[in-house]
Parts: sequence; structure tokens; C-alpha cells
Amino acid sequence: MKRFLLNLSVLIAALLLSFFFFHLAMDNGFWHGDDFISLEHSLKMYHNPSAVFDSQPPYKFQPIAYALYYFLFRLFHFDPRGYFFFNILLHGLNSFLVYVLVYTFLKDRAIALLSGLLFVFTVGSYGKSVMIMSGMEDLTITTLTLLTMIFYFKNELDKDGRLHSVYFTLSLIFFVASMLTRSTSLSILGTILAFHYFFHQKTERRIISVNFIIFLIITIAALLVKSRVFNYRPHLYSHYPGFVKFSYYAAKNVISYLVRMIFPIHTSHLVATSGPVVRFIYRFATEIRVLIALTVLSYSFFGFIFGNRTIRFFVAWTYIMVLPFAFFQFPNDWLNIRHLYLVSVGFVIIISAGAIYCSRLIAHNKWRRWVPILVPVFFIVLSRFIVTQLDKSYELKAASPKTRYYEQDLAGKFSNVVIENGQLKLLGEE
Repeated sequence: MKRFLLNLSVLIAALLLSFFFFHLAMDNGFWHGDDFISLEHSLKMYHNPSAVFDSQPPYKFQPIAYALYYFLFRLFHFDPRGYFFFNILLHGLNSFLVYVLVYTFLKDRAIALLSGLLFVFTVGSYGKSVMIMSGMEDLTITTLTLLTMIFYFKNELDKDGRLHSVYFTLSLIFFVASMLTRSTSLSILGTILAFHYFFHQKTERRIISVNFIIFLIITIAALLVKSRVFNYRPHLYSHYPGFVKFSYYAAKNVISYLVRMIFPIHTSHLVATSGPVVRFIYRFATEIRVLIALTVLSYSFFGFIFGNRTIRFFVAWTYIMVLPFAFFQFPNDWLNIRHLYLVSVGFVIIISAGAIYCSRLIAHNKWRRWVPILVPVFFIVLSRFIVTQLDKSYELKAASPKTRYYEQDLAGKFSNVVIENGQLKLLGEE
């Protein structure tokens, strides 16, 4: 009972902190092209529920995400505040799940709490997914991935990997749900394989376990069903540049994504209109990125050599989770910090573990023991600055002529959608 009350308190705190940090996004409005694609699809489902299985461009095979969009559309229609409130709550839930995930591994509440705190402040991903209506897809797949991982790891660590345990059944359910939301099954399989590799001595189980094989078979079966029944075809690249160039740019994308977790400033209107300090820092952006890239690679190498198995695992998590965005969407998709939302789980855990462990090493010193905590504090301040700047940018985009065009285009496609007083409105329902 005591553990339940503690976890409930952490969940409530995560939800409240999430709202406190992101309530400024409530008035952002619809503005991104994906927002209007989602609204258009919800209107299609309004007349034809079977559209939930659409997979032809511009739609993707993600029935659970489309069902959630439709559910929110029936509740809020064209009022963006409801969608953003849902995003904020889902982000708070994900932060709590990060806390649970870390505690499952380390049984260390301080590191678990700090990891959840950094995630709720979107350290490493900087809030873009929370502040865009269509970012709900990133939040949902993260929820399902974390639940899959938590129950799978609990089954391995606490139930000796039993196939008939409730934990294993739940991990299978959430894994299947993740494949109906976004194609991250390969990342999940890679993470499970990494877990067995780093923890096989502790669990006394094979690296290629029966549990892993079951997940692999389900993945293959799901891909066959999606391709044969629903005509799903993953969009990889429009022009294959050749093996050498492909490998080079894909590796470069991996490093670039990891660098953006630490140094998210890139060429944009946001930088051009920021204060003199930001513009001054950006003058040395190339040099800073090179230095950070070398640091990331060095830390990864030494983390694998000298770190404990948990640190090694979460270093591997970070690389595995970023791989799909570097390979399978290359070169069509520009480096987008929205993709770092799930990847940043490993990043915040590494920062939290490093800060707490370093602080404990010098715990005998009354004041210096707090110095390592300055690192997570710095990232929280950085995240707050970026979130504030992004919010201002998104509000301007929501009022831009391009957004007006999206609205007019949507109203022109559906007879029950009109624009009144500059706002989209659904006819026939109040």
C-alpha cells in the first residue's frame, strides 16, 4: 500500500509538472501540415470508420493513433486546446513511466525521480512533440514502448522470464499496440536484445531467449499482415544514393541527432530572432557540434568499457532508438528534434545516473556534492528557454497565411466544415 501511494504521488506530481511546464502551449492552435492531415482523416472517419486502417499517402498505417485522433475530434472538434491538454497529460504519464522504468532496473529512487523530472522538462527533446497537435503520435508510441519495456523487463528480472506471467502477457499486448501506432518494432526488438546481452549473467538466461523469439515471430507476422491485408509499404527513400553514401550519411545522421540532444540550436528563424547571446553562440555552432560529437562518442566508448551494465544498456538504448530516423527515413526527413522524444529516455537516464553517482562519491563534502547536480539543472534551464521560444514561433505560425490556406483547403474538401469568424467549425453539432 505504501509503494502504491508513493507511485500515485509521483504520477500526480508528473502530471502537474507537465501542465505547469507546457500550459503556455494551450493557445498554439493548429498550424503544422500534419495537424491538418490528422483533422482531415478524422473527418473521413466521421463518415467512414473503416478509414482507421488507411495507409496510402499522405496517411500511414497507424490505426491506434487515428482512433485516438478521432476520439479527440469527437470531443473537441476544431478546438485545439483539448488536443494540447491531452498531449500534456500524456507527456506527464510518460515521465512517470520513465521513473518506473529506471526504478525497475536500479531500485534507486533518487536516480529514478531525477530521470522522470528531466523527462517531464523534455531535456534532450525540448518539447516539440508536446507543443504540436500531431505530436500526439510521438507521445503515444513512447507510452506503448515504455509499457512494453517495463513489463518485459519486470518479467525477466522479477519472474525469471516466465511465459505465463501477467507481465509477459501485458508486454505482448503493448508491443502489438505499438505496431498499430508506428513502425518501431525493430527498435523494440533491438532494445530487448541489448537487455539480454547486458543482463544475461544476472538473469542466467540466453541472449536469444524464447521470449525474444516470440516477439520476433509476432513482428514478422504483423509485417506480413500489414503488407498483404492493408497494403502497407514503408516509405524508405525516393532515391537510393548508393551503399557508401547511404552508410556515410546515415552514420552522420545518428551523430547529428545525438548532438542535437545536447546542442539543439540550428539555422532557423528562431535563432535569427533570438537575443545576442544565442546569435553569438551560434557563430561557433560548427566548432561546438564537432566538440560535442567527439564527447558523445568518447562517453559512449568509455561508458561501454567502464560503466555498469545499466549505463551500458541505456547508452545502447539511445543509439538503437535513433537508428530508424537515421536509416529508414533518410534522406527524405530533415533532422527533427520531434524524433528525439523517445530517444531522450536513454539520455536523461545517463545524465541522472552520472549526476547522482558523482554526487555520492563526494558526499563527504558539504557543498561540493551539489556541483554534479548543476548539469541536469543546466539542461532544464536550456529546455525552458527553447520551449518558450518555440511557443512564440508556433503562435505566429498558427496565425500565418499558410495556416489560413490549410484551413480553407480543409473546408473545401468537406461540406460539413465551414470557416466562421476565422475559425473552423463543424456543421450539425454544437
